[in-house]
Amino acid sequence: MEPENIAGRKREMRVRMAERRDAVPEGERRELSLRLCRVAERELVEPLRKRLGRPLAVCLYGAFCSEADPADLAASCMARGDAIYAPRVAPGGEAMEVRRLASPADWIRGRYGVPEPDPDRTERLSPAVLAEKLDLILVPGLAFDRRGRRLGYGGGHYDRLYRLVKDGEPPDFAGRGPLWAGFAFSFQIADEALPAESHDLRLDAVATELGIIWCERPCG
Repeated sequence: MEPENIAGRKREMRVRMAERRDAVPEGERRELSLRLCRVAERELVEPLRKRLGRPLAVCLYGAFCSEADPADLAASCMARGDAIYAPRVAPGGEAMEVRRLASPADWIRGRYGVPEPDPDRTERLSPAVLAEKLDLILVPGLAFDRRGRRLGYGGGHYDRLYRLVKDGEPPDFAGRGPLWAGFAFSFQIADEALPAESHDLRLDAVATELGIIWCERPCG
């Protein structure tokens, strides 16, 4: 598919999927988010803790508008001794950085009202150690498919975060980086393959309130 056709299809799908997610009543979204957090803890986070034999370093996001909200998972992880991190758009509006949060009070409203770590209260994680430090990165979006493709909002922020993490990997680090997982409601899983470009982030899994979808490999 030509790049202009891919871009056009993405725009059309963004409008359709945003309308569908926004149409879910707030109370139902809260309940779905709670179920999703429980599933993610039971089927994704806890098995990873057991496999690594230690508390985790989890990077997640602050929910914006009608996004699936990982706040209960963040609280559960903190209670179990995991370290919680979140991305932030750096000054200038393009580059991404990752900061550690010690409590819910460390969130502020950033650009466009999107929750982000307060730079006055949180410590920035050096890009050079992101790949070795983080164990799990949860990613929001408008739609996902079963081959790891994600439809975001068009800003490319998580694509840049992915590249930032990959660029910090040591030469012998192949296959040992963090697990990248979408965090979404089950109705956000597309039946068809999502349009994708070579620079787009590919996920290892998608967590929904119905269970974990392990993405098919290789992603084509």
